[in-house]
Order: sequence, then C-alpha cells, then structure tokens
Amino acid sequence: MLASILALACLQGPVVINEFSYDDSGTDDREYIEVYNPSSAAISLAGWKVESRDANGTTASYTLPATASVPSQGFLTIGSGAISGIGVSIGSQDLFPNDNDGLYLVDTTGAVIDAVIYETNKGKWPAAAPYLRGEGVWGNHALIDNFDLSWQLPRDGLSFNNSRAFHLRPWTPGKTNRIASAIPYADNFDAGIVGSDVTGWAGSFRHPKYIDPTVADADNPNAITASPQGGKAAIFWDNSGGGNAHVYLSDWSRDLVVEAYVYFDAKLEATGYQEAWSVGIQGCCGTYYNLPDPVNGGANGNTGISATFIVNDTEAALYLIDHNDGASGATAATNEVVLGKIVLKAGIDDGWKRLRLSVSGNQAELFFGGTYGCGDGQRLAGTVSAPAFGGVYVGYREYILDNKTTRPFTCDQMDIHVPTTSLSTYGTAKATTVGTPEIGANGQPVIGYMGFAITGDKLVPAQPALVLLGAQKINVDLGPVGGQSGAFLLTAPLLIGTVLADAQGQASLPVPIPCDKGLLGVNVLWQILDVDPALAIKLPFGTSMGLETKLGN
Repeated sequence: MLASILALACLQGPVVINEFSYDDSGTDDREYIEVYNPSSAAISLAGWKVESRDANGTTASYTLPATASVPSQGFLTIGSGAISGIGVSIGSQDLFPNDNDGLYLVDTTGAVIDAVIYETNKGKWPAAAPYLRGEGVWGNHALIDNFDLSWQLPRDGLSFNNSRAFHLRPWTPGKTNRIASAIPYADNFDAGIVGSDVTGWAGSFRHPKYIDPTVADADNPNAITASPQGGKAAIFWDNSGGGNAHVYLSDWSRDLVVEAYVYFDAKLEATGYQEAWSVGIQGCCGTYYNLPDPVNGGANGNTGISATFIVNDTEAALYLIDHNDGASGATAATNEVVLGKIVLKAGIDDGWKRLRLSVSGNQAELFFGGTYGCGDGQRLAGTVSAPAFGGVYVGYREYILDNKTTRPFTCDQMDIHVPTTSLSTYGTAKATTVGTPEIGANGQPVIGYMGFAITGDKLVPAQPALVLLGAQKINVDLGPVGGQSGAFLLTAPLLIGTVLADAQGQASLPVPIPCDKGLLGVNVLWQILDVDPALAIKLPFGTSMGLETKLGN
C-alpha cells in the first residue's frame, strides 16, 4: 500500500505546507501553517516569507527570522504566538484572511516553494492557477474552539493535489499528522454511555454521541424505534443547529466498505427547507458541511465517494456520488458525477435500513436495504473517475424551522473494512478475426448479489460464446487439438454456459450469488471461448484471459 501511495503522491519542493488553519471561532489567535521537511538534512528558512495572496495581490507578508529552520524529517510551525509550542511567532491574531485566499511559502529569491489556495468555491484567479493542484481546497473552514480540526495532509508531506489530499483532522501543530490505522472497525454502540462521545470519531463543532434511539433528549431530537440490532445507536450532528463534519480517526485508505443500519426519515420538509447528510470514503468534507450537490450550490466540498441523502420540499432522495476533487458548479474543473439515485417514499422506504457503501478499484457500489453483510437490496453502482487514498467521513446539515423534527445521521452496527472480494485476470488471450475477447464482471462478487454477471466484450457479433466456470487453473494450448496456436484453456471447466453476443460484440451471463456466509473466501475461475466461424479450424475459438473471482463482503 505504501508504494501505491508514494506513486500517487508528490512532494512540491524541499519543504511542504503540511497543516494549516486560517480562521477560528474565537479571536483568530490560533492561525498557523506547519512546514514539513522530508529531506535528510535541516533546511534553513531564514529570510523566507509566508504570504497571503488573493485576486487583488498580496494581503499579508511575514519575513522569517534567521533562526527559522526545519529539522530533517521534522516540522516548523509558523503562526500565532498564542499557540503552545509555536516555532516562529509572526503575530498574535488575524494573521491570514478568513476566506478565498492562498498561503504561499516563498524563498529568498522570490520563488514560490509551496502554496495552498483555499475556499475556492468562492472563486479562482489567474495568478493562483499554477498552485491550485486540482481544485485548490474547495470547502469552507474554521478551527472551532475545543474541537480543533485543521486542514492537514494525513501522511506528512504527501500530496497528490490540494483539494483531495488535505483532510480535516484534530490539529497537531509541530507533530506528525499520521494516525495509526483503525481498520477494521466494528461498533454496535451498546457499550457506550448515552450522551458521551462516540469513540474513534471527531467532529468539527460537536463529536458524535451515543444515544438511546427510543428516548428523545438533548442529543436525540425525537424518539424512534430501536434498530434491528437493538440497544443504543450513534448520532452525528451539532444539536445547536447548522452543519457539522465528522471524521473517522484512522490512517487514510483506498478500497473500503462502510456498512451500517441507518435511520431514514423520508417525510418532506416545509417549503424552502431541507436537511442532508453524507457518508463518504476516499475523502473528507469542509468544517461546515455546506448543503451538498446535486440539489444545492457548490460550496459543500465533499471529496471522494459518498452516499448522500437529501430531503427537501419536493423529494427525499439517496444518491451515490463521485465527488472527484470536491468542486461543483460553473468554475469546477472536475464536477461531481451522480452515479445513481433512489427516490424514497415516506412510510414505505424510511425507518431503519441497511446501508452499504463500497469502493474497490474503480468500482463504487451502494446497497440500500437488504441483508446486513450481503449484496442484496436496491443497488446503485458506477465507475470512479480517479480513485485515491482518503478518509471516512460523515457530514450533516439542516435548514429547517424546528430542530426537534430533524433526523440527523443516525446509525447502528457500523462496520468499516477492506473489501474481501476481488477480481483479477490471469493468463493470455488469443484474438478472433474480429478482436481479442475480453472478460469481466458487472460488479464485485459480494455474497447475496443476485444480479452478479460475467461480462464479455469484443466478441464476434451475433455469435455464441462459451463461458467456462472452474476451480483450478490450467494452461493447455488448444493448437495441438485443433485450435489456434497460442489459444490457451486457462481453467478446468466444471460448468459451461453459453451466451450470444449482440451486434456490438457484448454479452453477459447472469450468475446469482446466494447470501450464504459459507461462500466467503471461495475462489471461482472463469474464461470465455469465443466462436468465430471465420476461423477454418476444428476448434474455431478466440480465448479471453482467465478471470479469478473471490467471493466476499
């Protein structure tokens, strides 16, 4: 995994902006940037400048003293002298503008060594373009007193772009940002004390709380039934109103499954009002969790992949969204992509439902309803444009008249784990006179996914093809027995199915997978033998590569 991260990441210069905060909820006396030195020797920053720049030019400039130095593989914190352990004090408060600006680290020659452009949902300007690295940091931010989530790189110095790489995490000025992996995670919340903070999570305005869902109190706005698991639950919101971001405290990950029982309230809001939540992986969200797209404006800033639920005065809908780098709207370089949508009806689709969000490779899937631990229920799926490492997050925001009628993100029996399914190819393919047959699948082989299918592409149009199912890999050349030389049989078939390619040379063989935990970890091998009448031989087949599927959840 580390090698993959390093392949994705880039170090912008000899030193890197590793963590920062430009606003806080008090007197703005906790503003700072943290600089990280990845090299094997100390680097002097004597005479360098930390600058703020916006569309109108330089808004603040601070020259660093002769003593400013970043130790090898260490940190230098530059900012308010009110911060305990500050490395270089450049003032006490109001050091940096609070929105739509940039922080620049400039050496003695005037060269920009690193920069971060933030709150780009409010605009971009030509001079900032070389330093955006993606969309800049799109979402809005403040360091909230007593909660203290800053923007930071989860792996010190590693940044594949600004908008996707910076995450909200508990601030660590002068210390490493890296948190140990806490995956897998499983919690039914029953061991928690009602009213206390949920272990393993942090919130921007308020941490998630343990609740008794059947009792209305300061944390639970109204009584609901217990989940199918029973007992206590967890609620994610700021009970004083507005928006709130929550982050799971673990090292960043890529392929993940997040599954839980979630309470859905599909009753429509009054005219002009709404509430929304997101559960996301491979990313993060802004401090305020501004109301999300696709329904709202572009200030939200979610990154990665999310299940997003929005209830307004016209519909209640659950979305699977690829947020890419967090931008949305006319100024976005890469807008979010809605991969699917389910409209929920009050009294029919609401209450406690199993929710399963997963990303594996470039495939994202969302299951609504169905059996916990299985791939049944209503399914949304799509291709992720740019899979990346990131965090697990939950955001909630309300804009309604009476907070007692809200239903913030409320869950039970939450599980976060790396998918145990896999899809991989092996061996070599042999072309027909039309093209080289390709084999794949329409999703991950999750137990319970009754819509699972083996797919073929680049087949001979309007001709049959054989789909082999086996359990043992072989490598038998069909040439000596009447086939093409170099066409290999790659699995010893236990079963053989037949499909008919369409006019585009595509075909699909349904293979329903039962929701049977005894199938977990089972490997099944597949291969397509594509019939080509133009091959004047005894076995007129083109052959696909082999496909190995590992059943899991």
